[in-house]
Amino acid sequence: MKLSRIRLFIDKNTSAKERVKIINSAVEDKYDTLVFSLDDNIFKTKNWNQKYLKLIRRYAFNIEAGGHNLPLMLPRRLYMSDKELFRMDQGKRIKDHHFCPTNPKTIAIIANNSRKLFADVLQVMTAPRIFHMLPDEGHERTWCACPACRAFRFSEQFLIAVNTAADELIKLDPEAKIMYVDIDTEPEAARIMPRKNTFIDAKKN
Repeated sequence: MKLSRIRLFIDKNTSAKERVKIINSAVEDKYDTLVFSLDDNIFKTKNWNQKYLKLIRRYAFNIEAGGHNLPLMLPRRLYMSDKELFRMDQGKRIKDHHFCPTNPKTIAIIANNSRKLFADVLQVMTAPRIFHMLPDEGHERTWCACPACRAFRFSEQFLIAVNTAADELIKLDPEAKIMYVDIDTEPEAARIMPRKNTFIDAKKN
């Protein structure tokens, strides 16, 4: 599997007109892969006559999915009905930035939602399919401090989520992989091992 693609992440809020400019620039800059959020319209549209979509096909870009999509796997609206799903900070449950990965209910929801999200985008992606899981931007080390989660480093809490999604992905596509980032600058002996269908983005370490 060729993992060393040259990737450009496309913001989901970018207009179709602006995407034309971005894709033309990507050709000039020698990118070969475009990465779209799991909830991007490219995975929902049935109108493949749009100019930017034609350009993607013309230049044979690889299409990957993912990014800072953890809130899609555990929607913030659930905070109103079950605060225990979310991270603890100074004794209080906080809905912003990540969740409580040692809560079995949290993991069950992440598993269910990641399976649905992956299934919705697989047909548009380029094989071998690569998904990206990134922590909330600017809050890579903002994780849960509840009694159970304090036993795990923030990087391990993140890996629990990555592994949960990876277990669902392999059921849908055994050849697909999840790329994630190692957010720990002080690695210790591994207590949680990454799944075989995951790998680290070395460029972001």
